[in-house]
Amino acid sequence: VGRSEYCGMFRVPTLRNVALRHVFFHNGTFGDLKRAVLFYAQRDTNPARWYRTSRHGSPALFDDLPREYHANVNREPPFGRNRGDPPPLTDDEVTDIVAFLRTLTDADVQSASQSKAK
Repeated sequence: VGRSEYCGMFRVPTLRNVALRHVFFHNGTFGDLKRAVLFYAQRDTNPARWYRTSRHGSPALFDDLPREYHANVNREPPFGRNRGDPPPLTDDEVTDIVAFLRTLTDADVQSASQSKAK
């Protein structure tokens, strides 16, 4: 409260056990780790894939954040590319990153999760 320079910024949660999460992002937009990674890889280069269309026909970027805070959204590399540019990650690299993130699951937590699924 009273610190508008932080609106639109998010603390990055731990990546430990990230593959076991059922929702991603502050608003639960994605329920799948690969889609979350793809969003970050393509949000700037192909925004039409990720954002609803505005009444003007263009993607409504950061549509759950008031416009006055859009400048607070992280645009440092790998972000900040332009529409139509190649994304910073290929599909194979996204798959590799997701595979790596799955290795960050604690063995005891993974065992408990698998037992519940049976």
